[in-house]
Amino acid sequence: MPPKVALIGLDWGTTSLRGYLLGTGGEVLAKRSENFGILNIENGEFAAALRHLAADWLQTVTVPPIIASGMIGSRQGWWEVPYGDLPAGPEQLSPLCFDGFDYPIHMIPGLTFRNADGIPDVMRGEETQIAGMDADGVYLLPGSHSKWVLVADGRITWFATFMTGELFAALKDHTILGRMMVDGRDGDAFLRGVGVGHGTRAALQSLFSARTLALFDDIPVGGAASYLSGLLIGAEIAEARALLDKLPPKVTIIGAAELAKDYQTALSHCGLESMLAPHGIVARGHWRIARAAGLLAP
Repeated sequence: MPPKVALIGLDWGTTSLRGYLLGTGGEVLAKRSENFGILNIENGEFAAALRHLAADWLQTVTVPPIIASGMIGSRQGWWEVPYGDLPAGPEQLSPLCFDGFDYPIHMIPGLTFRNADGIPDVMRGEETQIAGMDADGVYLLPGSHSKWVLVADGRITWFATFMTGELFAALKDHTILGRMMVDGRDGDAFLRGVGVGHGTRAALQSLFSARTLALFDDIPVGGAASYLSGLLIGAEIAEARALLDKLPPKVTIIGAAELAKDYQTALSHCGLESMLAPHGIVARGHWRIARAAGLLAP
């Protein structure tokens, strides 16, 4: 007897759309992905993109509930879902029903948080990944806009965004620093950058060292990009440590394998332990949020 499908989960971000068929216990029965991120959809053809991804899933006798997370619920997405406030766990991430498709789509809200200076921060999609972990602690989600997230009593209670990845790309491709950089990876240069970035109190001033160290052959030209990456990641770690009152013994990293490994190396160099989150946690987050919202059959 084939397993029963209980939920369709959509992880719909800026560059890609990932779909999951979930069973009654949250297990992933099938998954697929397309380059149908919101920035790749022309003329608002979100419905056509979803039908292309999940045509056979939507032609069954009984279509299961559909739940979606990520930038699809942003102002640039299909339908804007307001941000929720902290603290927030699966129970507070109750999705809103969008009826602009063939079947209702339950869109998970993002989260907002104002720091001690009253400045707002936001996330969309990361909250669903965190919900899939079901454990307290500090989480690090590296990327263009890295997130550090604190979870206590099963709820997100604090987070901060660092534009590390986007800043690296901008500096490498659009400033004088990139003139001496070539593609490649240099582990020693990366760790040297991590040490400088983590130890400095003058992050802006230290950026120019990515040029001068290569200029005077203190690092090879082929290591300049790795050095700059390490410098920025080291500075991010230092700033996150300063913002958090107390770090737990271990940081959990959620992200693509290569980038997650770089952060794990950097954290270790800064005296912090870390572990990598298992794959598929976003689907698990979809299931836990749907269950809390009463979308799943008993």
